[in-house]
Amino acid sequence: MRRESPIKRRNPSGEMVWVARYTGRDGKRRVAKPTWNGGRGTFGRKAEAQRAIDEAYGISDRPDTLGEYFATWTDRHPRSERTNATNEHRISRVAAVEVEGIALADWPLRDLRRRHALALVDHMLRTEGRATTGAVGILRSLSAMAEDAITDEVCDVNPFKGVRIRANDPRAQRKPRPIRVFSFEQMHAFAKAAGGYEAMIRVFTDTGMRLGEVLPLHPKDFDGDTLQVRRTAHEGVVLEGTKTDHGEIDAGRTVPVPATLAWMLEAQIQLNGLASDLLFTTPTGCMWRERNFYRDIWRPTQQASGLDIRPHECRHSYVTHLRAAGINDADLAEIAGHRVETMLARYTHAIGHSFSAIRAAVG
Repeated sequence: MRRESPIKRRNPSGEMVWVARYTGRDGKRRVAKPTWNGGRGTFGRKAEAQRAIDEAYGISDRPDTLGEYFATWTDRHPRSERTNATNEHRISRVAAVEVEGIALADWPLRDLRRRHALALVDHMLRTEGRATTGAVGILRSLSAMAEDAITDEVCDVNPFKGVRIRANDPRAQRKPRPIRVFSFEQMHAFAKAAGGYEAMIRVFTDTGMRLGEVLPLHPKDFDGDTLQVRRTAHEGVVLEGTKTDHGEIDAGRTVPVPATLAWMLEAQIQLNGLASDLLFTTPTGCMWRERNFYRDIWRPTQQASGLDIRPHECRHSYVTHLRAAGINDADLAEIAGHRVETMLARYTHAIGHSFSAIRAAVG
């Protein structure tokens, strides 16, 4: 059945109204006149006329509220497991937020408008104290769900699309931590402070790999010159493929390994023995989980080195320094696992090494 839409007409008084006219299952043309509209078939809003048509035709059992649609959204419109988990986590955090006195989950999707999205943003920034980046992520997930709801003809507009949140929005109480760029000398000193875990830390500093890509590395992923990034891990679950710009999963990529790190990895493989399926293991031979990695390796290394470096800052530093060294943008983007545009916009930072060249050019 093709879902019919209301008809827009002008009544004798000149007012524009929506008529809930539809074709019944018997093929006859009818006008839906629900009791909740006083037995009238004209409506001031298109969404109300659409609701009347749906109820009259008998398809009112389709998901109506945001919460009902959200309950099965990732099953009917699946992305990668990681993206599904991210979207579910983000939306669940705001489902109970009251917008105009009604919980967001209880709002009919067809009735949500831009003002409701703006009210949600105001609540996230002022009341919940979220950083702008966190609020933007939630809006993106809600917008993706609304687009699928439009495809499913559950709603007609996407109220979250196009809502902007400035990075310097004065309502934001929490400011995102700035990304810092460290030199390779600083990062290598940091890795050395890790003691027996130096090789593992050097993978972050010398290849720019993500934490979820380092944890499930196998010895066979290293061929002496390169590392094959084939998997990603999250909370102990390993997925084939790696994260891309849009959160989807691709087949993987190849990352060059510098000589010192190559020597360290070869020593690590010999230390583990031939029976090990992982390049880096916990003391009990298991794969590291994120929280345990931070607790037992990263934070102690921060304390021992006196350097407050975060794993993703190693990635930003890696890309920034290699681009400054003249590495081809397309090659570097492929190694990092990004589009060139994303790499330039998000992973390239000023390092202040161009002053002498600028002075020489100006004269």
